[in-house]
Amino acid sequence: MTAPQPMNAEQRVQRKFSFGWAAAALLLLAAVALFDRWLATFPDRVELGWRAAPIAATPVAFDGDFGPLRLAAAWRLTSNDRRFGGISALVVDRGRLVALSDSGVLVRFTASRRAALIGELPEGPRSRDYKANRDSEALIADPRGRGWWVAFENRDQLWLYGSNFSKALRTIGLGKRNWRRNSGIEGLLVDGESLLLLHEAGENLIRVTGSQATVMPISGARGRISDGVALGSGQWLVVERRWTLRGIRNALVVLHRSESGYRLCRRIRLPLGALDLVEAAAIERLPDGRRRLWLMTDDNLQPPMRTLLIALDLPSAL
Repeated sequence: MTAPQPMNAEQRVQRKFSFGWAAAALLLLAAVALFDRWLATFPDRVELGWRAAPIAATPVAFDGDFGPLRLAAAWRLTSNDRRFGGISALVVDRGRLVALSDSGVLVRFTASRRAALIGELPEGPRSRDYKANRDSEALIADPRGRGWWVAFENRDQLWLYGSNFSKALRTIGLGKRNWRRNSGIEGLLVDGESLLLLHEAGENLIRVTGSQATVMPISGARGRISDGVALGSGQWLVVERRWTLRGIRNALVVLHRSESGYRLCRRIRLPLGALDLVEAAAIERLPDGRRRLWLMTDDNLQPPMRTLLIALDLPSAL
């Protein structure tokens, strides 16, 4: 006995409805992607030049400890200069902190003073009117003392600037790497006279010596890497981030050389907030000989994310 015709008709209607819903969803995604590309054709970046700006620092407390590291202080930083935020890199220069944003903005300040000098990198990839061209993600002192190296994501380039950031001295293109948009070099380290370029995925790094670039594996990664600092004796401390159902998990991980490349080991979890994304790290030798680790978070210029400045004192050995 054959099934009644109405039942078959209903099944066909359900399949057509399912296919129609999927097609509509794909069309919506395509429309969003096209709209995003259309918006990217409009200038979205304005340079204001160097000027002094106040910084408000509000003390912050955390639930939990930092393992073998001692929390010296932590603040939430805000400023009325609209360029402040989106911090992606940090260095110590002659006793002052220099933070770099992901739109080519430099912020010179000290933790004890409530004012900063804010300005832009003098040059960079392509037109300065587009943020995608100034997506500066990493900053480190040149191992030969010539100035500062900056890594630009999306354009996949390294730029060397003079010691006072007044002009660009050299440019290195990283070639076509088939990296996704906003997925490129996130951190820079120095190993002897070589630069170590940390890719965000955390699975490998690019070792640049002179004009020679070598891709080397990193074993032991559990998340994405942002920035790092040198500990000496072939060891570094890098920031590792993971996105979970409970928010962002930040950790410090020791990176050291191995026979086949580099290896990550010994994680120190950072008990920060669920929306705190650590992007920048710098190390400073204090007058009493202690080593102080400075960390900054990226607020993506979007509340309720925060720009935090965190001071951690390192033990004599990790």
